Amino acid sequence: MEKQNLTIKISVNTYHQLRSDIGRGNISQFIENLVNRELGGTEKRIEQEYREFYANPQNLKEAKQ
Repeated sequence: MEKQNLTIKISVNTYHQLRSDIGRGNISQFIENLVNRELGGTEKRIEQEYREFYANPQNLKEAKQ
């Protein structure tokens, strides 16, 4: 997979904690995993809201009015 560079600014303390807990060569992958999980989570929440909306016949009636 092709990669794109992204520059972000974080506090020195956060960076040191990332290096300590995640490891110097693993920070990019760690952040990418977090972002992908969050973006995927948004999609799943929207899908769930649609399912809940359409499961209620009253919502459909009101939407047609």
